[in-house]
Amino acid sequence: MATGNFAQTLTVADLLRKQVVTRTNCPALEDSEGTLSYGDLDQLVNRLAQALLVRGLQLGDRVAVLAENCREYIVLQLAAAKTGVVVACLNWRLVDGEMRHCMHLVAPRMVFVSARYAPVLARIDHGVPDVVEIDTQFELLLAGVPDIDPLIDVDPEQGLVILYTSGTTGLPKGAVISQRAMVARAMCFAAEFGIGAEQSYVAWSPLFHMAATDFSLATLMIGGKVVVQDGLDVDRLCATIERESIGWLVAMPGMIDLLIDGLRRNRTKPRGVRVVGTDKAISYEKVAS
Repeated sequence: MATGNFAQTLTVADLLRKQVVTRTNCPALEDSEGTLSYGDLDQLVNRLAQALLVRGLQLGDRVAVLAENCREYIVLQLAAAKTGVVVACLNWRLVDGEMRHCMHLVAPRMVFVSARYAPVLARIDHGVPDVVEIDTQFELLLAGVPDIDPLIDVDPEQGLVILYTSGTTGLPKGAVISQRAMVARAMCFAAEFGIGAEQSYVAWSPLFHMAATDFSLATLMIGGKVVVQDGLDVDRLCATIERESIGWLVAMPGMIDLLIDGLRRNRTKPRGVRVVGTDKAISYEKVAS
């Protein structure tokens, strides 16, 4: 009974802390800038968490992010897990009116935006005074901030991210995903498919979507490595498939033929892919031929 109660109190931050202790020097996050170990990642997360607190953010406050896939995106989500802040992941494919609606829906205290999408944000009457441009101001935000874990007691039912629906029946709606839901999904992910710390996950699909955010956080909670890719670069994806042992490979229907062509063109020899997640059947013969 005590074990069950303990499991019910676990948060995303708790499971990250566990990996930092047991896998300090193991690779956690890789992108075009290099690789962060679990220890390095945790220091960066702690600094951002402290910076959010210095800016006056409190438990339950929302922070929006409008950016392509980058390490700062995941660092922000993990800092939110440690502070009880909720990250609204904005879909950069939305038109201005939809984007404005999504911003007003969550009333964020801060907005993190990349240089690529700063012009989009500038066109929107969002009313948020505290805007951090990731490419030029992220390091400044962290300057002089200690890398001490804030150790805030966060309820597992506290929201962690807000992901938006497609809006096919109207304007997009914000779906709040709690820390407990993220932990439960990660545990099911690991148990059902036998995925562990020895496998990597390639985050090429947008982090504003569950497919990338869900599996990225799950991978970090179980001690694996997340390879962050800025969108679909088939040749780079093929190189990663050859280099990394991958637990779950996301293959959207619209990119499957491109991926198969890339695997053939590059003569890719996969190191190991445990599961391919898609709703279109792929035969081994088609991939290998």
